[in-house]
Amino acid sequence: MARLTTRECWAFAPYTIEDRGERNVPLIYLKTARWRTVRGSTGYFVNIPTRPSQYYPVEFNHIYVCWCEITWNAPEAVWNVVQPAGPDYCCDIFEDEVQTSRNVGAIDGQIPPTPRTPAPSSDSQEEEEERGSEPSEDTIESGQPGNTTEEEGLANLAESIHINPPAMATMTEEPRTEELIDDNTGHRVRRIVNIVDEEASLRRATGPDRADPPSGGPE
Repeated sequence: MARLTTRECWAFAPYTIEDRGERNVPLIYLKTARWRTVRGSTGYFVNIPTRPSQYYPVEFNHIYVCWCEITWNAPEAVWNVVQPAGPDYCCDIFEDEVQTSRNVGAIDGQIPPTPRTPAPSSDSQEEEEERGSEPSEDTIESGQPGNTTEEEGLANLAESIHINPPAMATMTEEPRTEELIDDNTGHRVRRIVNIVDEEASLRRATGPDRADPPSGGPE
């Protein structure tokens, strides 16, 4: 089955326009037409090298989705839309190419929108704020306003160090066994002594001499 063009399906009747249309044709319908300025006129033109003038003005009919040939009517200062663009214009649009207005895609002359990073949702913003307000693991909380983390850390460090007063030095040594002579019996005895006992002995040794015991009875 032959593909029909919009030109063939349009019961065309000539009409006029005061001004040329805007640069707003969907790219899928652009075909060989290009936006340019030729001999002081700005609009869509088709380059036909086999014709004398080379560039020929055309106008897009958005209702019938079809390109049309136009000529300037100087006496009336209008543009005459004379007929749908013929096969030599190479602007035919087939019926199966026609799309709804929502599906035509990019428009000629419009800058494609730059992909934008989606803005964070309110939930994400709240989570970021909560994370920003939470103290870090290295932060020490004291509950006292005005204290910095460094000051609080030093205070806690000072509290953790307990300085105990020096204990009274005690003269202790490991107990050892010594052999001594009992002063009362003269027997050799073995006992456990320590430095305390040695000091007592030293005091006894350095003390005043004791008087010799009285001699026995008269000779």
